[in-house]
Formats: sequence, structure tokens, C-alpha cells
Amino acid sequence: MLFPLNIVVAVVISAIHVLISFGLKLPSKYKKKFRIYSVVVNLIFIVFLLGFSLFFKTSLPNQGINIYFNGLSTLYFLLFIPLGAVLILLFRKLIMNADIYLVFLKYVIIIGAIVIFTGLITIGYILFILTFYGFAP
Repeated sequence: MLFPLNIVVAVVISAIHVLISFGLKLPSKYKKKFRIYSVVVNLIFIVFLLGFSLFFKTSLPNQGINIYFNGLSTLYFLLFIPLGAVLILLFRKLIMNADIYLVFLKYVIIIGAIVIFTGLITIGYILFILTFYGFAP
């Protein structure tokens, strides 16, 4: 059975997401929970795309498209917002433990990183939707 290209891309994105999630140096209290969350959400993501690829083969082209878009949007936020928040918190911890003389400079670096990560998450959302939803109406 030949899978659509979006399933292959989803597996690659999920693999990268899981590798990043397993590579983070979180406190042991949160490490297992975050890893389980990451694996479960990635499996839901792949099953969602597999289910809709089979559904779209047997239905009209515009049938269920709003459910597909809303599902993709929800899964993006379930996948990448927690990962982005954890990366920001780990970066904050790294900067606060660094030997920077000016405390003000630490906060400027942290706020700049938050702005950059927020922009990357926003741009990532647009690219994510374009990758899996396309230019559909």
C-alpha cells in the first residue's frame, strides 16, 4: 500500500519531535510525563492523518474538510506549544545560571528569546497548515 506524501512527512516530523523530546534534559519529575505525552500526541497525529487520508479516498473532495483543518490546528498546538514552552524554560534556566554580570542583560536575552520563539511558533503554524492542509478553500 502506497501512503500519501503527507503521511511520510508526518512520520518524519513525529520522529524529529520525539527525538527532541527525549533529548531534553528535564528534571526527573517531568521527564517521563513529557516523553509519554510526546509519544501519545505523535501517535494521535499519525493516526489522524492516516484516518483522514483513507476518508478522503472514499468521500467527496470537500466533505469533512473543516474537521480536518480543526484537527490539524489542534494537533499543532498539542505538538509544538508544550515543546516550545519547555525549550523557553530550559533556555531561561541556562541564561539565569550563566555568568553574566548585568542582571538586566539576562532579562533582555530572555525576552528576546521569547519573542523569537513566539515568532517561530507562529511561522511554524502557517507552514504546518500549508504542508498538511495545502491551499484548500
